[in-house]
Amino acid sequence: MPSATDIKVHNLTIRAKGKVLLENTTLTVAAGRRYGLVGANGKGKSTILRSIAQRDVPVPDTLDTLLVEQEINGSDSSALDTVLAANTELVRLRKEEALLNKSDIDVDDRLREVYQRLEELGSATAESKASTILHGLGFTQSMQHCATRELSGGWRMRISLARALFIQPTVLLLDEPTNHLDLSAVLWLEGYLLQWKSSLVVVSHDREFLDSVTTDIIHLHDERLHYYQGNYSQFEAMFQQRRREANKEYEKHQKRIKAAKKVAVDIKARQNSLPTTPIPQRWSEYKVRFEFPTSVEMQQPLMQLEGAGFKYPGRADFALRDVSIRVDTGTRIAIVGPNGSGKSTLMNLLAGDLSPTEGTYRCHPKLRVGRYAQHFVDALSIDQTPLDYLLSRFQGTPTELRAMLGRFGLRGHHHLQPIATLSGGQKARVVFASIAVSKPHILLMDEPTNHLDMQSIDALADSLDAFAGGAVVISHDARLLSRVCDNTDVSEVWVVDEGKASRYDGDFIDYKTDLLDEISRKTGGTIV
Repeated sequence: MPSATDIKVHNLTIRAKGKVLLENTTLTVAAGRRYGLVGANGKGKSTILRSIAQRDVPVPDTLDTLLVEQEINGSDSSALDTVLAANTELVRLRKEEALLNKSDIDVDDRLREVYQRLEELGSATAESKASTILHGLGFTQSMQHCATRELSGGWRMRISLARALFIQPTVLLLDEPTNHLDLSAVLWLEGYLLQWKSSLVVVSHDREFLDSVTTDIIHLHDERLHYYQGNYSQFEAMFQQRRREANKEYEKHQKRIKAAKKVAVDIKARQNSLPTTPIPQRWSEYKVRFEFPTSVEMQQPLMQLEGAGFKYPGRADFALRDVSIRVDTGTRIAIVGPNGSGKSTLMNLLAGDLSPTEGTYRCHPKLRVGRYAQHFVDALSIDQTPLDYLLSRFQGTPTELRAMLGRFGLRGHHHLQPIATLSGGQKARVVFASIAVSKPHILLMDEPTNHLDMQSIDALADSLDAFAGGAVVISHDARLLSRVCDNTDVSEVWVVDEGKASRYDGDFIDYKTDLLDEISRKTGGTIV
């Protein structure tokens, strides 16, 4: 019999919008285990998290579940107060304490009860704990006391995550928690979750995050949930082995079928001679291959900032100063730093979307730039189909352009659907395809992995390895950046922070190691 601290559901079937997501399978979430829920996009991972959080599946009454998937609503409350308010019992008892202390009647017995419960809830250290979590997620002291309505959606998403970490539910459910974080916050969160004592189920396409955090993997495959002990890399090795074994059994079965048909002399004999055991199924392998063709080489440098600075009109709180950076054929640059430090501003300067307020910017007059950023995805012509979108922008036959869309993992029936009906990941593939059709000399990519599955992220890394032109990448995905900038002879890491952009002396792995050391020092070695 399952423990009251576990979730155990047999014969589970989940349907959404008439589509079967899970059928006659078992859901298990054991106390204290940290699960990565993985599987192809669109197969129901987020729906499973919501079903657990909303108790659409049987969850013991002893467990409290919390799903983090949406940003908080902005208000006049500060970020710190919003996190503290997540513990409703703490807030209620503090108010009661204040009223009891003002009372004229004898309330000593109740006051003692309140004090005892407040101590159990850690009231004396609550502000310190909430502040520490916010700091780990990238909030400065001034931001912690800023009204949440003044913060962007990405920062309000971090507050939602901070609230969940603060109240420590017995079952924490996270849906793509790293999407709105910079690399430092991702590494801090990894360390924090490694100490998580309650149950955790996380959906993420960040391979290194899952490798660091998870103790188990739940694989959503063929409308069933399959369980593997270990992190994502260990699961991947075990799954490939199971796939090979299953496909061997499938091939053996097909051979037996052919042999049985040869010896059958009539329909009845044929039926009697066919195997009666369960029919093995072929396990298909999901593969994606990205490719960015490169145009002919041109005179170097292709793109250059010299002594450049930039200030937004009317804003005294932000400026980039004295930036000198050059992009040539074969250049690989990773731009890293805290969110809000100016990484995207630097990218916009390189792209020519912004003009330096000091210094100079030069680029080759015939330079073609392949640009990826979230606002490019959002700005797609939503009433057009992906095919019509490409036909309106580039030369090429429908067959050629559909082949390009397919190469980036967009299936054929989506080519003729309005872009408005596509998911974020599918829209991203349309943008990647349009970049490839343009045959760029330089790729500028700002957080290109947010809507991609792991196989597509690996395909993107492979394509950047093979791309002959220059590439500049902003990303919180450590695996991608380690692939892009793994050799200081051909790659550079640029750190943007406090208005400065400076080249780091080392490769990305060196930078990540230094970042982990810095987080360890700040937390006294308690997090990483």
